[in-house]
Amino acid sequence: MKTFPHFLRHVVVLAVVAATVVGAVVLAGWTWSQDDDLFELRRNFEIFGAAYEELVTSYVDDIRPQPFMKAGLDAMLAELDPYTVFYDEADLVDMNARQNPAAGTVGLNLGERGGRIRVLPPDTHAEAYRSGIRIGDILLEIDGVDAAGLSLSEAYTLLQGEPGSVVRVLVQHSADAPSQVFNLRRLPPRTKNVSYAGWLGPDPSERIAYVRLDQFGERSGRETRRALRNLADGEPLRGVVLDLRDNPGGIVSEAVDVVELFVPKETSVVRIATRNGSSDQVYRTDMDALFPEAEVIVLVNRFSASASEIVAGALQDLDAALVMGETTFGKGLVQVVRRLPHDTAMKMTIAHYTLPSGRTVPTGEGIVPDVETASAEESELEAALRAEGAFFLFAGSRVDAGCGVRQTPLTVEACMADEQEVLAAFSGFLEVQGFSYTTSVELDVDMLLARLEEASWPEALGRAASLQSELQREKERDLERHSRRLLEAIEASIMSYLLEGEALAAREVAHDPLVAMAAETLQNNLRTNR
Repeated sequence: MKTFPHFLRHVVVLAVVAATVVGAVVLAGWTWSQDDDLFELRRNFEIFGAAYEELVTSYVDDIRPQPFMKAGLDAMLAELDPYTVFYDEADLVDMNARQNPAAGTVGLNLGERGGRIRVLPPDTHAEAYRSGIRIGDILLEIDGVDAAGLSLSEAYTLLQGEPGSVVRVLVQHSADAPSQVFNLRRLPPRTKNVSYAGWLGPDPSERIAYVRLDQFGERSGRETRRALRNLADGEPLRGVVLDLRDNPGGIVSEAVDVVELFVPKETSVVRIATRNGSSDQVYRTDMDALFPEAEVIVLVNRFSASASEIVAGALQDLDAALVMGETTFGKGLVQVVRRLPHDTAMKMTIAHYTLPSGRTVPTGEGIVPDVETASAEESELEAALRAEGAFFLFAGSRVDAGCGVRQTPLTVEACMADEQEVLAAFSGFLEVQGFSYTTSVELDVDMLLARLEEASWPEALGRAASLQSELQREKERDLERHSRRLLEAIEASIMSYLLEGEALAAREVAHDPLVAMAAETLQNNLRTNR
């Protein structure tokens, strides 16, 4: 008869805790539709415990109980949505480490799946994701440090640093994909939910207000209300542009407080729907609308998620706003963190939300705008430059060199005055940096050459080989071909060096084509309705 070794007590504790949780859940009023559901749970616990015991006591090699158990939990959770994750003791330490108020961050949200650190959906900044990093990517290196042996806490610590500095990360889109380098800029920590508020259009008397809401953190509803009140200064607003682009969401009640600014009291905004319906909760507005007559446009993009989708979807359903931009992220789920024994925890999805019309937001589908505006397609050159951090690095070197002009203080206009000179300087910078990239067409040609060589077709191989030199000539023309987009990216990076705070935000808004479209739409509507 086998006995339980010391390290197997962890399994017994977990099984007992799990059984206790099941019992407590039933006593609390959660019931299964059939008695054999509970029997099935207990049966599977017994099978799991028995299999675990056999492996840790009889497997040919030693098995470390804790990592082995965590691998099993990660494998189970991988069958669920990407937001349900298990945190061991080190992970919980990491959650505190991430809250360093002074450190700059690249904005990556990380988790552990299958023993590897992977990229999860964004929960703060979205800039790293716009650089080309994808949800599900495997993190391989951080500034040359192998990520395979890192805890989440250590990974986040390496990613943090002085705001404005750059960190080099190596990722892999999938297990069989080639690795890819990204140079990511560390951004200052967010201290406010509303990063900018001001008037739109050349004539402030048109009273079209703009608010950029970056996240739904504590007091975000109050910050939005205060920003609009300060602009209104006791007079009614005629139009409001609420910018939720790149806003990853946050607190549901704060989203309701924002909707409350524009709809009547006691309006149903969102229903949080749980598994069996017994804990469903309906959020309603509890104050009269502050700006009931204002025409509202909500701006969204593919990184607008969760609470952002509640605001956009609810205002859309209630005919209280026009939604403009890209289809949103698609995260209609609600998570809570449940504490587990031995300083562990699990963040798990417990509900989905339903909007006023009764529709849900299926994962990955998102809110479809009333006015869709697809982002300009990024060329392979621009994508590669962004991944390398080339725009930001060039902007820094150019500003440090005074942009080749004698002017104090240095301005964005002075740095961008001669566009041909800027492009030439950028080309020289890329050459010094040894920048190179491979296009999808080049990969296709390489594959064709390999197949022709395998087939022993020398004549076809020779003709196909001539394509390579032609492709190189085409790539050399790309800098000029895509010059307008490249100059815009360079200017945006120079702006981030020379300006900060409200001055930077105001200039970004003034040069934003979607904001201009929203302002023009409101201006036309207001003139028509006069």
